[in-house]
Amino acid sequence: MARSKCPVCGSEKFHVKNPDDQYDIYEFECRDGEVCFEEDLADEECPQIDENTETFCNTCAWHDKFDKLK
Repeated sequence: MARSKCPVCGSEKFHVKNPDDQYDIYEFECRDGEVCFEEDLADEECPQIDENTETFCNTCAWHDKFDKLK
């Protein structure tokens, strides 16, 4: 199973911010190009992530568009 890694530190854990509340985050890993959220979220609760979604590394200060992980 191929996992996306942070281009700076190599971490495999990322998050995106809730567009309505920047302090609310959704953690995920990217396995075989598919976003896998850490929490048990219902499908309707999961944020939509596309190639332009601002994505943050959970380990270091890296952040960029989601497509930089692929």
